[in-house]
Amino acid sequence: MEDRMPLNYEDMIPQNIGEKHVACVLLVDISGSMNGRPIAELNEGLQEFGRALAQDGQARGCADVCIISFNSGVQTEVPFCPASNYMAPQLSAGGLTCMNQAILEGLNAIEERKNLYKSYGIPYFRPWIFLLTDGEPTDVEHERITKQKLLDAVRGRKVNFFPMGIGNANIAKLKSYTADGNGMVMKASEREFKEAFVWLSSSISTVTNSTGASAVQPSQMPPMIEIL
Repeated sequence: MEDRMPLNYEDMIPQNIGEKHVACVLLVDISGSMNGRPIAELNEGLQEFGRALAQDGQARGCADVCIISFNSGVQTEVPFCPASNYMAPQLSAGGLTCMNQAILEGLNAIEERKNLYKSYGIPYFRPWIFLLTDGEPTDVEHERITKQKLLDAVRGRKVNFFPMGIGNANIAKLKSYTADGNGMVMKASEREFKEAFVWLSSSISTVTNSTGASAVQPSQMPPMIEIL
């Protein structure tokens, strides 16, 4: 596997300035319960995500991606960059599950990217947040403000939110972060979820090649992923 070099500023600035962009943040759980097969599957999924995006010339220049991991804290593993400059991080598991802080960090990252788009005069589709967890948040002191900010963004059509639970994830808790507490939540086995990243990259490619809305229908998801 290639050594992963830090991105410099030139790697992070948008490409294809005259075309419509989509920003996507991936929030990934690397808490202690992800140790073993789940973290290996996650690392493989992040590799597959990059490979799939690389196959679409439009997405390479018009999709901007950011990877944020969370356990006892929140780490930006890959700051926002064009898909063409994305290199998958190699993650290890340990610690608690600061999911709320990760969501807040993701929302902040999206706002910063949108401001950058505006400074360049770049039009953009509604940004995406994809969240993957195998448990439930331990930073409960941040739950109320996180839900309020996230739901305001979703209801205001400022972001699309795609939560996914694997293994023993608390699906009811994930549901509570969706609009009206009854939005879509994906679920998959902790041993078979990397295809979700292929679905995500394919969906992003569809958006960047589209002139319409950035909505994705659940029927497009791979069969091993349940929609709850």
